[in-house]
Formats: sequence, structure tokens, C-alpha cells
Amino acid sequence: MDFSSGDVKAAVMRPAVPLAGGGDAVGPSALLRGWREFRRSAAPARFLCFEDGGWADVTGEAVGQLRRAFQDRRAMAEVACGGRAYLFDFLRMVRIDAATGEETALAWIDDRGACFFPAPDCGSRKRRRDDAPGEAEAESSSGVDERSGESRGAEDAAKRMKASGAWGKSAAPRLEDSDKYYQVVSKLFLSYGMASRGAAITAVRKVGQGARARAFQQQGQLLAAGTPKFAWYGASAEDVAAVVERGFSRTNAPRLGGRKHGDGLHLSPPQCPYTSAMLAKADGSGEAHIVLCRVLMGRPEVVQAGSSQSRPSSGAYDSAVDKLENPQWYVVWSKDMNTRVLPEYVVSFKCPKLHPIQGSSEATSKLKKPSPGRDMFPTLLAEIKQLVPDKCDILQEYYSNFKMGQIKKDQFIRFLRGYIGDKVLTTVATKLRRC
Repeated sequence: MDFSSGDVKAAVMRPAVPLAGGGDAVGPSALLRGWREFRRSAAPARFLCFEDGGWADVTGEAVGQLRRAFQDRRAMAEVACGGRAYLFDFLRMVRIDAATGEETALAWIDDRGACFFPAPDCGSRKRRRDDAPGEAEAESSSGVDERSGESRGAEDAAKRMKASGAWGKSAAPRLEDSDKYYQVVSKLFLSYGMASRGAAITAVRKVGQGARARAFQQQGQLLAAGTPKFAWYGASAEDVAAVVERGFSRTNAPRLGGRKHGDGLHLSPPQCPYTSAMLAKADGSGEAHIVLCRVLMGRPEVVQAGSSQSRPSSGAYDSAVDKLENPQWYVVWSKDMNTRVLPEYVVSFKCPKLHPIQGSSEATSKLKKPSPGRDMFPTLLAEIKQLVPDKCDILQEYYSNFKMGQIKKDQFIRFLRGYIGDKVLTTVATKLRRC
């Protein structure tokens, strides 16, 4: 049973109707999005299905059959796997069991290394033929709640995480304090300023990998500079939970606002956990989460702050940084974030001195600009530079945000004290009083 591209174009313009057998009705907008992704993708090199809490490769002769169907621009193909007949729907990104009607999320990685994964909530459960249409509609491929503009899939993942108390044992088992990896990761997190800010680790969890690790290894072999680096990823609890369960579905660039270096996934070097921790969003109990990842940067290019770049500027580059020497940010473009970033450990922590970046939210845009008057900060920053030159780039960025009215004066001062430390500030203040 195969469907041509002409059938799909007709279906895109047709009003949504319930499918026979009680299946879900796919709205025109969701189908149109699927069609665009289908058209954008090169020939898939790998197909994956979400099974047993993780993405698993489709193997055997089925891969070649699916690839040929995709190259022929057929939107659906009936293929046998493991002795069972399945209908692979490339537009809705699902695999349907021909006997039971059970649906499983489908994804693929094309010849160029670009990843095509369904909306975050699509892989969270298996849907049977007799599921109510209302449920199916609530789980449309967009995964976006119109009221909040946020991904419902990420929120659902966080709710399941909290309910299980362990982020799902198969997805991210909690390590014991005596575990050697717990000790290595916690030391890395606390050794670069987090301990001095009062951070206390509440848990370290190992992220399950499976197909993600294989995709990462293959990318390492393809890239000219394929040596992985360690890096920290910071985001809200909902996004971290979704990453653990299904991989990256969106970048954290919006949380940086005007400080983003392109519309890509921002990670900080291992010696800069605080930079990514500021992108974390604590829950009601004050607990936040940060992920230690391995990342393949390949050949990075410099992208300036505030840029809306979303892909390499040319074939000579693979990723981006804020600066080539001692970068504070690694940026992986969204098409590569599920093959070139491998989550390894989740560090849960509480930090009373953590002041999250406000980003470009509506609240930030309403902040008043600093009142006019004598500005002593340039003099202060010049003196600080003499004592801790390696910290001045980030300080200058925060000062620029303050001058543009993106953060309040008291927020800037709190960050200054937390980032530099009272000892350095006291030394500088004493020197300025003598002048």
C-alpha cells in the first residue's frame, strides 16, 4: 500500500475528518507541516522508532525498502519488520501496526546528518486504534499549547518525571553518592564557582543513550574535527525532562534574548557551569537542573551576540562559538542537535545565589532603563579586569544588557557579586576610595 505525493497534496487541502476505525484526525496545518518536512529531507540514512522508553533503529531489509519509498516521494509505505506488517506514515511520523492499529513514533536521520523527529509528545505513548478522537486531537503533531506557546510534550515529560520520582528509571537512573561517576560529575560542577555561590547537588542521574549514542558516534566519524568536548546544557525542568526522555526538540536560545549567538542550542564549556546554570529555571522547591553533554563542534565559526543565524554560513563550518579563543558558548544548530550533542548526566541542584537570565520575555521588555546620572561601573569594570581578566567578557555582556535596560540595576549588582565575589569587589572598592 503506497501513496504518492499527489495524494498528499490533496489531503493537505482537505478538511480534517475522523479516520476509519476510530483513528485520529490530522488537521490541515499539522499535515502541511509534515509535508514540508518530508519535502525538505534528503534520503534517510537511518529510521528510528520510539520503543521501550528510547529511540531504536529499524534494521534489516526494511531500511532499504523505506529508503526507496521515501526517494520515490511516497508518503506511506507498507513494510514488514520482525515478522509483522507495519504501515510507515512519513507525514505523521508514525509506524502503525497493521494487525492492532497501534501507533509508534517514527523519526529518521538523512544522508546530510539532518534529524527529523516528531513533536515532543508524539513519542511519549503508544496509541491504539480505539483511542478517542479527542485524545488524538490533543496530541496533534504540533505539540504546542495555544494558550502558553510552550511545548505540552515537555511539560508532560516533567510531570511524569515528578510522578516517578526518578525521571523514569530506564531514562535516567539516579547514581549513588559513592558512585565514581557521581563524584567526577559533581566535582566538575562544583569546582568552577558553583560551590562558592552556595550550590548544593541534590542528585546526579545517568542519561540512557542507545540509538542516540550510535548517531553521535557516526557523526564523529563524519566530521573533519570529530573529537568530542564536554559541555553544559541549561534549560527549564520541562525541557531537561524532554531531552532525557526523547532528545532535543527546541533550542534554549530564546532564554538568552539579545545575548544569543544565533538560533541554536547553547552550551557552555565544562569550566563554565554557571553560564548554563543561569539558563536553568528552578521549580517551586528551588531545584534546578543542568545536563553534562558531549558535543561535536567540528569547525566552528564566530557568530555575534544578537544574531538570528540558524545554520552554518557556508560549507566550511559546522557550528558556532561566541569567540574562537576561550569561548563561553558553544552553539549547535537545531538540525544537528540530536546527532552532535549527547546528554550524559543530569545534575539537579539548589543554588540560592543563582540569578537566571531573563531572556527576551515580555517582563524583560517592560523593564525601565537605568536612570541617568554618573555611571561608576566602567571604572569599576576596568579595575576588575586587572584582577580577573578571564571574567570580563561575560561581565561586559551583562553591563551592556543593564545599559540597554534588559536587566535592572539590582539584578546586575547581584550578578556582579555572585560572579566576581565579595573579596575582589572589596579590594577594588578600597582602591577606588583612595583615588
